Amino acid sequence: MNIYCVGNVLLKNDNLPLRFMDVLRSKFPKHTFLEADPNENFIPEEGAVIIDTVVGATEVKLYTSPDDFTPAPHVSAHDYDLSFHLRFLQKVGKLQSVRIIGIPQSMDEGKALTGVSHLLKKLE
Repeated sequence: MNIYCVGNVLLKNDNLPLRFMDVLRSKFPKHTFLEADPNENFIPEEGAVIIDTVVGATEVKLYTSPDDFTPAPHVSAHDYDLSFHLRFLQKVGKLQSVRIIGIPQSMDEGKALTGVSHLLKKLE
């Protein structure tokens, strides 16, 4: 299974999935962990998992729709993020279903890694 880690390496509150990608690779060697950028024509295949930080989340959680973790409507191109991109792909028929592991922005890295690992084991 492909597992896409999304984030901005320049922003500490948005790069947690990228920071522990190598640890996840060693814990789950059967899966392929890839860095993804929704601004670069990212189209996940069916069955893939995406790991991203979620504004306002309080726990590591599995989402099955971008609408589940988008707190407000997007109103400009500056709001183009993963949830907007996934909704766009669904609208144009390029994505039927999606599984996103959301991590709170301010969560401790160890706690986030434990939560993500737990959910990945459930999805295997």
